[in-house]
Amino acid sequence: MAAAPHPETELFTESHWFPEGHGRITELCQGAFVGVPALRSVAHYSNGIIDFLVRRTDCAPLAGLVTVAGEDIANEALPGSRLLLCTQDLGALMRPLGTGELMRVVVAGARGGLWGGRVKPGEYLAALTDTPGGMPAADEAMNTLVSTIRTQVHHLPDELPGGLTDPPDPLPEHKGKLRIDFGTAAAAYENLTEMRLRALWGGHVNTLDLHYAAFYQDWKLVCAGDVFENAELGPRFLETSVRSRRTGYRDLAQSLRGHLARLTDALRLVVQPPADRLVLDVQEGAVYVIWLSPRDYVLGVTLDQRQVAHAESRLHRLADVLREITEPAPR
Repeated sequence: MAAAPHPETELFTESHWFPEGHGRITELCQGAFVGVPALRSVAHYSNGIIDFLVRRTDCAPLAGLVTVAGEDIANEALPGSRLLLCTQDLGALMRPLGTGELMRVVVAGARGGLWGGRVKPGEYLAALTDTPGGMPAADEAMNTLVSTIRTQVHHLPDELPGGLTDPPDPLPEHKGKLRIDFGTAAAAYENLTEMRLRALWGGHVNTLDLHYAAFYQDWKLVCAGDVFENAELGPRFLETSVRSRRTGYRDLAQSLRGHLARLTDALRLVVQPPADRLVLDVQEGAVYVIWLSPRDYVLGVTLDQRQVAHAESRLHRLADVLREITEPAPR
């Protein structure tokens, strides 16, 4: 069933949708489109079953999807449904890290991307953008939408998906202990000396926001560095040891190769791959992956939910430096 209750959107509902149960949430989803032209569609799921979908009016069919006539909700919801299936597996993979449940996933490329998030256990949202460079605006709108539904509809605390967006605090003067480990790919580049890598990590990894970063070349570890042993982070390791956390992030990095194939399949339904950014936002911080090339990437971690946005910005700056260093010289 389709309707047009909002001038910018059209609403598609399943037979079990009813205004008393879904009406307020539907209105909030429609309102998320205001002032966010990059947002293409938002789907709402209960216990893995889609309830309704809001799509911007006059959208062309998804470029990467073989559509079925008359199946608007199924066609538009398919990428988000696949992303949420991947999210379930990634959530199980990350649970042993001891940083809470996975509540937000962003997979994006230059032309657009997908967003998947948990409102509360059993209730999920998925969103699409096929606008080049549109993912940051869509991401911010969806983070706000989840917080609004949690606080205004369910009267639950705000879990701060995406972290705080106010200006970052200055870095502490004393950066503390920095642990650097080098992997089998450390000698891949002549200009990436151990001293230079230590200086790079020391200039980006810190006790305030970006607590861990690792560089992988051809899926092999070049180096990983963290500030986990500093006193400021001590309370975050009462139940999970520093050694276990380091091992967990290395295991996660190695397992991403298989998950990336499924994430890419979901992304391909919306825009052409490759993905260049992945965010796995948990209740206590986030894990980020930024690709420098299809086989080279930087993985970063923050353990502070307030600093999720700021830590990602710092990791992007580290990735930019590494990209400059590792690009082949022009002939």
